Amino acid sequence: MREKPKYLPPTLRDKHRYIAFQVIGERAFTKDEIKRTIWEASISTLGTLGSAKAKPWFIKFDEKSQTGIVRVDRKHVEELRFALTLVTEINGSKVMFRTLGVSGTIKRLKRKFLAEYGWR
Repeated sequence: MREKPKYLPPTLRDKHRYIAFQVIGERAFTKDEIKRTIWEASISTLGTLGSAKAKPWFIKFDEKSQTGIVRVDRKHVEELRFALTLVTEINGSKVMFRTLGVSGTIKRLKRKFLAEYGWR
């Protein structure tokens, strides 16, 4: 007989929040540039230990609308938002991150904050 795989019960899982953001800059940025920038901002602002606790995770970025989604531990949402506001340039081009909203699910985040940018 095969054993069923054991899953972590919902009460023991990490709770996440999803942050919708928009990048406003001198030019259009690529997914890889944004991904690297989010990670570097987290490390430089929160430090290695703070980033490990916040667990920022790049989810998706739309290069056409310059909007994206990043996941973070629910206790560290404001810290990551702060880290993103400190970003002023990417590869020599001036840039600004604008937080559109925060939600507990990707589906709700898309419906509430990203629908006007063409996300489905």
